[in-house]
Amino acid sequence: MIRFAVSVLFLLFAATLSAEEVGIVSFIQGKNYLSGPRFKKAKEPVKLGSILKKGDTITTEDGTCEIQLATQATIRLSKFTSMQIEDLLNPKSKATTLKLVGGKLFVKAYKPASGVPSQNQLKVVNPSFVAGVRGTEFLAAAPDTGGTDDELSNVETGVYVNEGTVAVSPDKKGKETLVKENEEVLVSGKELKKQILDEFVKEKMRIFQEFKAIKEENYQRIKDQYEKNDQLMNEYKGKTEE
Repeated sequence: MIRFAVSVLFLLFAATLSAEEVGIVSFIQGKNYLSGPRFKKAKEPVKLGSILKKGDTITTEDGTCEIQLATQATIRLSKFTSMQIEDLLNPKSKATTLKLVGGKLFVKAYKPASGVPSQNQLKVVNPSFVAGVRGTEFLAAAPDTGGTDDELSNVETGVYVNEGTVAVSPDKKGKETLVKENEEVLVSGKELKKQILDEFVKEKMRIFQEFKAIKEENYQRIKDQYEKNDQLMNEYKGKTEE
C-alpha cells in the first residue's frame, strides 16, 4: 500500500507531461490497468504517478486505486471497477464526465474557496443513471466487472450521498431527483427509489476522511511548467527535422 503527497508527485512528472488537464494516480494497491487509444498495449499496468487523460479507461481487478482529477475531485475505485474519462474540465463547459462502466466509485468533488463562484461540473454516467454534482461526497455503484468486491457486494446499483447534494436521473434526459446528505437513491430500470442512507454504506464512507485536495496554486505552477517543457520539446523537434 503506497500513498504520498500529490503536489510532490506532480513535480516529479512535470518534465514529461503536456499542459492539458490531467488526472494522476496517487494511491495504488493490487492489480490495476490502463487502456485506451493512446496506449500501445491492450492493458498497461497502473503505477504510482500514472497519468490519465481524456479517453483513458482505468480498471481495477483485485486492487484499488485513487486518482486526483486536476484540482476538481478525488476518485477512489473499489475492486473490480472500470471507469472511463469521457471529459476532463472541458475548456468550454468546464465539465468533467466519468463513465462508470461497472463497479463502485467513491467521489469527493471539492468546493471552491470561500467567495469564489464555481462553474465546474462533474458527472458520473452509467447505463442506469446520471449523477451530477458540485462539491460533495458520494458513492456511485453499479454491478462489478470481472469479479466481486466482497466488502461492497451488498451495495445495490445507485447513488449514496455522504455530504452535499447529487442530482440523479435515470438517463441524460430524465427527470432529476435531488439526493441530499445521508440519503441514497436505488436505481432499477427507469425507477428511482430515494430513501435514508444505509448504515452499512455510511460506515464505508469513512474513507473520505483520507482524501486530500491539491492546492490550486501548486497545480497551476505545474501546468506552467508543462507548457514550458512542451514548447522546448517542440522547438527541439523542429530543429532536428531541419
